[in-house]
Amino acid sequence: MQHGNGTVMVARHLCKLLIVKDMEHDCRVCCLVVMPDGENRDKYVDNKSRYDQAVNELQNKLLTWYREHGRSLPWRDRPEPYRVWVSELMLQQTQVKTVIPHFQRFMECFPDVQTLANSNEQKVLAAWSSLGYYRRAKFLHSAARIIVDERGGKWPRDIEGWLSLPGVGRYTAGAVLSIAFGKRVPVVDGNVARVFSRLFQISGDLRKAGTVRQLWELAESILPTDSVGEFNQALMDLGAIVCKPRGPNCSECPVSTECGAREAGRQKEFPALSKRPRTVPVCLAAAVVRDRSRLLLYQRNTSVMGDLWELPGGECKPEEEPRDALVREVRARYGLKIRPGRELARVKHSIMNQRITLHAFAVGLVGGPFRGTTPYRWVEIENIQAIPVSSMVTKVLRYLDDEG
Repeated sequence: MQHGNGTVMVARHLCKLLIVKDMEHDCRVCCLVVMPDGENRDKYVDNKSRYDQAVNELQNKLLTWYREHGRSLPWRDRPEPYRVWVSELMLQQTQVKTVIPHFQRFMECFPDVQTLANSNEQKVLAAWSSLGYYRRAKFLHSAARIIVDERGGKWPRDIEGWLSLPGVGRYTAGAVLSIAFGKRVPVVDGNVARVFSRLFQISGDLRKAGTVRQLWELAESILPTDSVGEFNQALMDLGAIVCKPRGPNCSECPVSTECGAREAGRQKEFPALSKRPRTVPVCLAAAVVRDRSRLLLYQRNTSVMGDLWELPGGECKPEEEPRDALVREVRARYGLKIRPGRELARVKHSIMNQRITLHAFAVGLVGGPFRGTTPYRWVEIENIQAIPVSSMVTKVLRYLDDEG
């Protein structure tokens, strides 16, 4: 391609964009034009028309690609504020394939913000069960009540209004405003940051304040006038299905000719990956105490677990046998004397850098009071989905179902 000083080359270096604030000329946009070898490569020129053309090309390529290859997702069928907002909270720290069935069930239970606001927290947590990060559900419920009770059911129409709601950050606010309301607001999530890092060769830790600020400024500088929601979703989808973390599929990328990292043959070097925290193995033991068709559950009243109902149990000490740990833990925590039987299930679970192995045993009660302040209840196994339980309980229940 013969674009030495042309639009493609300018687009490749949008990261060098400078906003020159001038009292006499308002804001003039200047960009670094890469000059042919032998000429001054540090020469800045006032070249707004070329910059505008480069940005326009980038926008058109992304929008055309998105309209043909964008993901078909249930919340995109009807991009209403409530549906977009719920989906964005669910997608935090959770994969799309996991979110889809949960989103659909959630919409059946709470089809609108009024229904959500009028529901009790336990019902909301039950509908959120196994999605993890349960504070999101509490934030969602609290924000719904604010919208209904304090705002008369009216949605915020600006960044400040959305940021005032519990659990809403700049990305979520931008996503809802651009997708549901067509507002000209940028978004930067992990996918978008990765695309920008490669496209514009942004080095360094993408989580550092200076780099984050650069990413948001860049996202805002290339927003189209129209179809902003589609454009933002195009960037998200490009990062999710083409510009993947460890295996970018450059041959399928609509902006591969603009990509600085690909031109340099360094696409796998961007973004710079920070060192992962050391994984910590955790061994847990749990008691499956049954009374015919009922199961004994305790409620853990912690902000992390979101007041979920769980099987009685606890953590094993290093080198401790899970059966021995179970006897000790339920005695100390719940005042229960038990006789562990056979191991019913061994399930794996991950929370942040913890790699959890849960050993679940069939248990007979020998005696002991149900003392202490921890709430407990006997729950019909067939009705257990009506209360909020942890994902580990859900995994154990699958083994019980298999056994009939």
